[in-house]
Amino acid sequence: MTSHRRAPRARARSRLVAILALTALAVLVVAGLAACGGEADGTYEMTEGEEVMESFTLTLDDGEFTLAGPNPMGGDDIEFKGRYTVDGDKISLDMEGEESEVGTIVGDRLEFETIVWTKK
Repeated sequence: MTSHRRAPRARARSRLVAILALTALAVLVVAGLAACGGEADGTYEMTEGEEVMESFTLTLDDGEFTLAGPNPMGGDDIEFKGRYTVDGDKISLDMEGEESEVGTIVGDRLEFETIVWTKK
């Protein structure tokens, strides 16, 4: 008779464990999506840095970035594309064949060593 009483408790415990596991998985998925950079997505303008970059914009969209602005040598506007990743408050801009630029996300600002971008 005792074995029959334990069966419902064991099933309830199994359900609880399954619910906790699903909840933990959901939290990890949401955290993973945030780490992909969704919160950093948007268009930024240079607010501190080299004068030659003052008319440039930096656009972050779903793991890809575009840096665009007028050609300082004249002629057509120029555009650079690459990928970006976010890890906590750090952002890394990566272009093929170039060294990564790593900065810090501070509110609506992306702060790099020589330049600061502020979200429009």
